[in-house]
Amino acid sequence: MKISLITACLAGVAHSKMAATALKKEALKRGHEIYIEEQGGHKISVKLTPEQIIESDIVIIAKMITISGKNRFENKIILDVSVNKAVRDPISILNQAEELISQTS
Repeated sequence: MKISLITACLAGVAHSKMAATALKKEALKRGHEIYIEEQGGHKISVKLTPEQIIESDIVIIAKMITISGKNRFENKIILDVSVNKAVRDPISILNQAEELISQTS
């Protein structure tokens, strides 16, 4: 499975990075590919490429704030979660993502 992950918190530092790290670790443990974009503090340090978005089977949005550029994910399966849940329970988020993919296959 290929995953595009967008994390977004107010400052774009602690919570976004912790959520990205937790979900990346769990995704790689399961053999999935993951592309990560961190947003916050009115900046996007690394932005997903259009190719990464197209290749992705699912887009996971872990946020505390509204993300920028959500329209890029039209026609994609989207899983919206809180940043805090991503930090605390990445296993259940990846379980949800896998379930959503299996339902649409």
